[in-house]
Amino acid sequence: MNRKRAVDLAITFIFATIFIISFLYPQQIRGRETLMWTGGILAFLFFVTALKDHDAAPADAGKNTLSAEPGTITEVVLLSEEDTELCTWDIYGRTAAVIGRDVKENQVDIDLNAGPYASMVDIEHAVMNFASGNWYVEDLKSRNGIRVKKAEDGKIYQLSADTPCRVERGDILYVGLNRLLLR
Repeated sequence: MNRKRAVDLAITFIFATIFIISFLYPQQIRGRETLMWTGGILAFLFFVTALKDHDAAPADAGKNTLSAEPGTITEVVLLSEEDTELCTWDIYGRTAAVIGRDVKENQVDIDLNAGPYASMVDIEHAVMNFASGNWYVEDLKSRNGIRVKKAEDGKIYQLSADTPCRVERGDILYVGLNRLLLR
């Protein structure tokens, strides 16, 4: 039973109880008829809603139907100089991720404060945006810039400020001297 249906049935039970108590104790309740009618109607409506939710539920509702397209970037991994993973950020299902250093007055999604070269990272250094099925990275006029090592040719490209660059799975972002693998 899904959560919405359980809540609808619980509300149905509450309003049905109000209806029954109003019906059984007519002398003790002021506005008995209004309360009885309201409780009965609302109990009926929530019961119908619970039944409709059950009928509309797909057969595979318990299964996780979200899956990433092959080649879609779902994680950003901070690499050490020895190519070991220092930290991983999940970006699956997101539309944007700000790369920088969290200093409590800003909100960054990929916090490089604990990275080996944190001093070379601006508070809001770059942003990754998901549009039209692709991820793009954009330098936010940072001091040390951002470079991209493309997986397809192995070349490193310097990004211009405020110019988005399409990135793909396997590319490496150089934020200062920090390396972020996109996978």
